[in-house]
Amino acid sequence: MCRGKSICTELGELPEHWPKDKCIELPKEAFEAVEEFKKAVNHFVEGNRELTITHINNICNEKLTYWFIEHGQMSGRHRKIVIQLDRPSAIPFESRDPVRSPSKLQNQVFERDGYICRYCGIQLVSQVFLKKFIKVLDYHKFRKGNTNLEQHAVIHFLWPVADHVIPWNLGGRTSLDNLVSSCATCNYGKDGYTLEEIQITNPFHRAVITSEWKGFSDKIDLLNT
Repeated sequence: MCRGKSICTELGELPEHWPKDKCIELPKEAFEAVEEFKKAVNHFVEGNRELTITHINNICNEKLTYWFIEHGQMSGRHRKIVIQLDRPSAIPFESRDPVRSPSKLQNQVFERDGYICRYCGIQLVSQVFLKKFIKVLDYHKFRKGNTNLEQHAVIHFLWPVADHVIPWNLGGRTSLDNLVSSCATCNYGKDGYTLEEIQITNPFHRAVITSEWKGFSDKIDLLNT
């Protein structure tokens, strides 16, 4: 277990071996979960609930949830402990962007970035779609729970977040030129650290990955209520 420890077994203690564009490499099972979830959704919109459940159950839920709790969401903290750069002082509250929440801009951010995490590159799923899918599927093993253990791994890895590249309390604006699409894992992993503190590169310095993927935002209306 890495929670509460100074070194993460997934990262190791040598920064030269760490990924430069993200806090931590996602396990292959996370990308396999994307494909299983796509199959589940396609079967669901075709009216085949049985095959939908089969593919949901094929996802390594417990293994991925454990990885998220022990490694993913703690990765920035572990990088910070090893790197040991001084923490910048938060700017006065009155000098911060009066708008903290990116909620009004997040869909623009997700669409601009093609529903792909700008850090790790995993495909993301529309928040609206996920919420509706959870409701209409009504399957006890696929929930957005109140705790990490209750929450299905698909939510941990595919839920999109508009992430402040420069932290809001350090002067980062809640604007399109400071917000990028992030999976929940990378968002929690990066936490409120600066890029320098955890030594990852600026995602704006990398081109957006272009594809036909729309995060199922184009299939919201296909979900029967």
